[in-house]
Amino acid sequence: MDGAGLALATGHPPRPPGATSPAAALAAAPVATWPLATVNDDGRRADVAAALGTGGARVATLLGRIAGGATAPAGVDIAGLAAATPVGPVTEALALVGVAEAVEATAAVDRAWLDAVERSRAAPRRGLEAAGRGIELEAALHLAMLLATGPVDDSVAGVARVASGARLWLLGGAIAWALTGDAADPFACWADLVSYGLWPVGPVGGRLLVAVDGVQATQAGVA
Repeated sequence: MDGAGLALATGHPPRPPGATSPAAALAAAPVATWPLATVNDDGRRADVAAALGTGGARVATLLGRIAGGATAPAGVDIAGLAAATPVGPVTEALALVGVAEAVEATAAVDRAWLDAVERSRAAPRRGLEAAGRGIELEAALHLAMLLATGPVDDSVAGVARVASGARLWLLGGAIAWALTGDAADPFACWADLVSYGLWPVGPVGGRLLVAVDGVQATQAGVA
């Protein structure tokens, strides 16, 4: 249900039949507004953090930023976060670039490095499913996709779609790792960047590229 206590699917108070668990209810949500919660038969509520179990609070923090269109707060160490990549630290200097430049630069990202990022991204799934938490993972990823997918400006559709797809790819790994509750989460720093509307591309040509758009591009002086 939404923040007003109404069912997401109907806009009316929740009523039977319901889902088999709070996570199952979230996984079946047709739309998502923020904040949202589940309610059981005796009226007790479970917010997203509680419904997702271990790591749920971290996931809820990331989703809340995305839903609210959060931008990187003043003082956030973007360079430090970007350098802590999902496959270990890099030493290239940070370069904030526009989305179009970032999309063009993706062709030059080292393929072996990207393959390593993909392996890190996929790593948590098997453990979560083996622990019987497949439905929590499904729910978390479902909400992330609903909240992160917005309208695309037709005038820049090609560029916007590539950038959006790349951010969603990273977000999937970030959400899965967050759900593990692992203190050594390799995606933690990039998860913060993505949740602030940034797109960490990776090392390209001696620079560590992070794409910015909208207000953040203006603030950073990026075209």
